[in-house]
Amino acid sequence: MHQQPAPRRTAPPTATPRNRRSLAAAGAVALGATLLAGGTASAASAPTTTAPTAALPGDAPLSALATARPATLAEAQQQFEQRYPALYREQEPAWAPCTAEAVGSAQLAPLLECAEVLVPRDHLDPTAGEPLRIAISRLPQTGERPARTIITNPGGPGGAGLSLATLGGQPALAGTEVIGLDVRGTGAGSVLTCGAEANAAMLQAPDPRDRSPEALAATAEAMRATAAACEDDPLVDVVNTEQTIADVDLVRHALDRETIDWVGYSGGTWLGAQYATYFPARVGRFVLDSSVEATAAFQEVFSENQPPAFQRRFEADFATWAASYDWLFGLGPTAGAVEGTYERVRAELAARPLQVAGVVLVDGRVVDGLVAQAMYSKTLFEQLAWILRGLDVVTGLRSAAGADPAAGAALDAAAADLAGRVQALLPERLAEERPAHADSFAATFLATTCNDTAWTRGEDSWNDLGQIQGSQYPLRGWSVTQQPCGYWDRAPLSLPRPDGRDLPPLLIVQSRHDPATSYEGAVETHEALGSSVMVTVEDEGDHALYASAGNPCVDAVVDEFLTTGVAPEQDVTCAGTGVPAPGSQWLTSVQQAVRSAVTP
Repeated sequence: MHQQPAPRRTAPPTATPRNRRSLAAAGAVALGATLLAGGTASAASAPTTTAPTAALPGDAPLSALATARPATLAEAQQQFEQRYPALYREQEPAWAPCTAEAVGSAQLAPLLECAEVLVPRDHLDPTAGEPLRIAISRLPQTGERPARTIITNPGGPGGAGLSLATLGGQPALAGTEVIGLDVRGTGAGSVLTCGAEANAAMLQAPDPRDRSPEALAATAEAMRATAAACEDDPLVDVVNTEQTIADVDLVRHALDRETIDWVGYSGGTWLGAQYATYFPARVGRFVLDSSVEATAAFQEVFSENQPPAFQRRFEADFATWAASYDWLFGLGPTAGAVEGTYERVRAELAARPLQVAGVVLVDGRVVDGLVAQAMYSKTLFEQLAWILRGLDVVTGLRSAAGADPAAGAALDAAAADLAGRVQALLPERLAEERPAHADSFAATFLATTCNDTAWTRGEDSWNDLGQIQGSQYPLRGWSVTQQPCGYWDRAPLSLPRPDGRDLPPLLIVQSRHDPATSYEGAVETHEALGSSVMVTVEDEGDHALYASAGNPCVDAVVDEFLTTGVAPEQDVTCAGTGVPAPGSQWLTSVQQAVRSAVTP
């Protein structure tokens, strides 16, 4: 049930848009009227900057951009105008209909309009190099412009986000401008690429459960090759979160807003937390949905937090649900039996891979990928159950097909049905025909995660960590060894550790069994961001909840916050909506767009 305490906290309102050239002159006046922590700020006594108190694991001092950290709008605007030349300060978006190629969807493109914003290649040296292009989107506007702007991000890091502008189709957000954005490196703007060599190297890595010396040596070589392929792109050193949040701030300025609201999913919560740490005075109503542990290094987030979270989701949610429909799927009458079916099918395909039309050879690693993909949303559970059933049937028929014509015909029919199901669930990186944006997403994901925070280096360390994680959490734990960031040559960088100072109320939304961003990590973020309110969804494991999972309690709390600025007085608990019965799943068009954008 949704607990509804009396609303109390209110985020500061966004100032009425005005000519950006007048902001510096009006800054001193605005400062005197800005409410900070319930009191009136004094231009004579209020601090203009509050430097970060700590850094995340890195190998360099915090940059001038990080330590500037303006605490007031007047100081933020003064720093902005001093930092950027007129090329960036005076641009205005030229909106035009989006193309299907830009949005990645022929269905959504006609609903949206797109524009580009120019950003420096390096915000620490804005006049050096050629500008980069950042693509943005929105629903077409008529009449008076809405008073507020929400910028969205689907996570990844590196996910293309133009389609998320469809969030503006939520009835509650009809009076708000919602912006989709492709971050630097990905989507319809300036892209980073690792080339076919990187994807080939990852695909050629041995099965992560093969712990023989030869397999481990081949794995290390594949990870080195992946890192080296990515490092060939000249953009690689400037694709990181510090540069990306500065891009977001330039987009804010181009949209003529003093502050922005934010809806970030998954890796978009990391981006939102960092933006709030660099530019606290620019923060409006921020929603962090399915939050990473924003106070930890990415090594902890991905290599230590994810394996147990995926295993918990698989065992407690999927396997239990599939067992309750054993009469339909035949995967086993108990959760343990369902897990046993997965392990048996995986072992069979690891020993003897299966060629399925339109798919890279289905082996043990592909089975792991299919299972992991389905953990993001309970609406994918039925598809996974049928795939596991199909793989079990096909591997059984395969051994009899040579001597029994009837078994051969049954095998062909089962394989044809299986091919369609596998293609619908298969992660893009494993498909025979990868979409055009798949490489830029993969490259931007690697560059951001490898560049942002320091990683342990050395083959032995990653072999040991994979052994530890895999023996406890086999679904994703063994693959920890396959980490290109352990062989990545980082440019010097340290990010500030978010501490929540100088911030209005923030909203963190999290399910108990989220596989990709663990609940425990989200709690750490909540504790670090003192002004945050946490919405916990019990009996739920979906990753990305607002306007995506069909949870009316979550949607009501977030809608109220985004439209009024009023956050709940205390943390809130919502009930999960339960896994749909087979054949009964249904998503709205907005939910489908969000789900598609957020799921890798």
